[in-house]
Amino acid sequence: MMPGRTACLLAFLLGWSSPFTEAADAPPDTVEIVASKRTFAPETVTLRLGRPAILIIRNEDEDLHAFVPLLLFQRTNVQVRGNGAPEFNETGFARVLIPPHGKAELRFIPKTSGTFFYICDLPGHNMRAEIVVQ
Repeated sequence: MMPGRTACLLAFLLGWSSPFTEAADAPPDTVEIVASKRTFAPETVTLRLGRPAILIIRNEDEDLHAFVPLLLFQRTNVQVRGNGAPEFNETGFARVLIPPHGKAELRFIPKTSGTFFYICDLPGHNMRAEIVVQ
């Protein structure tokens, strides 16, 4: 066997991995967002690019709320858990409606860096905050 092939085979057998695999295997960044009194808290959430993330969105109000991320989840695989009602469109995850005292858990890997706003688009709620991906 040629030396180059031997090195490749050895690396494969020993489980040598790329930085992308290491990032995906890393423990997720877990952040809790609370909807209460028609505000989101905290106002800014920071996540790391390429690292698994879990957003836990809790609704502490007696009213229904929506979590509507603007552009963050386009063409991104998002797993949704909890008692919220997720909605999808042609680009993927669009929003989740969260019942009073309910919660939704979103699992994903951020693919693009930047600042992404999210809102509650229910009439009169005027709730807005941001997710920063670095």
